[in-house]
Amino acid sequence: MIDRHSQQNFDQAILLELVKQYYRVQVDTLQQLPSATGKLIYQVGLTDGTGWILRLAPAHDQAMLGELGQLLRFFEEADYPAERVIPTTEGAMLATVGNRTLCMTTYLTGAPLDYSPTSFKMLGTALGRLHALKPALTYTPPKAGMLPAGELAFARQQLTSIEHAVPHDALTQYQWLDTALRSITYGSDLPVTLIHNDCHPANALLSSPGQATLLDWEGAGMGPASIDMGFLLTNCDGKVPWDPITKASSQAEDALIRAAIEGYGLHHCLAPVELDYLPDAIRFRSLVFGTVSFVQAIKQHKNTAFSQQWWRRYSSAEEIAEKVRMYFS
Repeated sequence: MIDRHSQQNFDQAILLELVKQYYRVQVDTLQQLPSATGKLIYQVGLTDGTGWILRLAPAHDQAMLGELGQLLRFFEEADYPAERVIPTTEGAMLATVGNRTLCMTTYLTGAPLDYSPTSFKMLGTALGRLHALKPALTYTPPKAGMLPAGELAFARQQLTSIEHAVPHDALTQYQWLDTALRSITYGSDLPVTLIHNDCHPANALLSSPGQATLLDWEGAGMGPASIDMGFLLTNCDGKVPWDPITKASSQAEDALIRAAIEGYGLHHCLAPVELDYLPDAIRFRSLVFGTVSFVQAIKQHKNTAFSQQWWRRYSSAEEIAEKVRMYFS
């Protein structure tokens, strides 16, 4: 990852020249987009009115951009809706100049999705189509990011780091979190498929009538289908993770869950073993979030009470999973 100092001092004039050199286009605007993880991503406006997206990384992170490029090219071959890689003038997927690597893709346009049954059915459909894809024999996707094994191990390490600093009145919460983290299984014996791993309305666009196109593929890769479906269904409470939740009516939430499942079932079905794992697939990410929040509260001497921000999602896992089982039974 490029550090903040490097970001602030990178000369956009040089970047403009590189774009012109490697893509032979006339650039009208070059705007850096915000990134919570520190990635260098730019929106490139061309003089003909079209737009591209440029990702920039240190050369030692070329593999990361290469994996993203391969995934997007696979999607193009499979006619799956996503960004498309724009090759350099020499037909290369990436351009490496000095200690920088560039990857250019198309810029997707469309309307943001709302929290309606129509939107969730389209999101479910997009996931079902994704999980039904079979990667070509010549393409082996990497393991997806944010899978239970790594995420839970990180959360346990965080919790252990404050073991001797927990005040007496927070010990019960500490012990509960420790037990809960150890009780969730990794799902490592489940079948794997290509998953997005961060599917919710803010990571998609209404790109054409009746079609949602997923964005932000950096964490995608091979993993259990239950992970994708579980995360989408937890977002049926009406909030992008992890905004504070104002409880939606159970009727409205049920309508979104039903719509997501119906869309998913048009292209793919979860096997019995995947349905059995669904509660843990729903729980683990909320539990990791809650654990890290607790650790931060201890370190900052703040209120350690569990917030509805994650607790409601964690505790609704069995109920949501049962609705999915009923649909696929």
